[in-house]
Amino acid sequence: MKEKIVPQQYAGQRPPKGWVPPLGQFLNLLGVYDNDTGYWVGLPLQILREALLNAESQHTEDRIDERDKIEVTIPNASAQDTAKTEEFEVPSGEVWYLNRLNLVTEAEVSGNIRISKFPKVSDVDKKYLGTDQAAGANTNYDLDAAGQLGADLRLVGGDKLTVVGTVTAVGGTTADRKVTLNIYGRKARRLV
Repeated sequence: MKEKIVPQQYAGQRPPKGWVPPLGQFLNLLGVYDNDTGYWVGLPLQILREALLNAESQHTEDRIDERDKIEVTIPNASAQDTAKTEEFEVPSGEVWYLNRLNLVTEAEVSGNIRISKFPKVSDVDKKYLGTDQAAGANTNYDLDAAGQLGADLRLVGGDKLTVVGTVTAVGGTTADRKVTLNIYGRKARRLV
């Protein structure tokens, strides 16, 4: 008696030479989810992950804008080179796609942004800007532009953005000074 071959036996593999799928069968099974182990069997996971990431960014749940700003205050009479930080963590279970960072620095202080998912530098989150933004500036960084990231910045629950303000005035600050990060983008439905 000849053994019957079914397509599931060859998920992710090449079937034996001469094997022809039954009439009307145009799609082969790519993989099967094993409930016992919690893994996909026969499916290259990278393909599934990439497809889910593309779909994930299309399912907008909320807008992220200047209402979600992050601000650090450097107190009056702070000495030159004094640095202060303010950290913001993306809430657990959420995914954010940021397309613009707007950094505003007041007089006497420079600013920068640290992003926790970037590689660490001397055990500290890497700064987004190579050099701090000068005092008294208001600059948009469109992340999908050439010379920036070239794409939206994807942050998941637990990722952090940190605003860094540093006193640049030789005699120190003459009033409370702020560095503000306005973030723009969207909150999406997390699939990966």
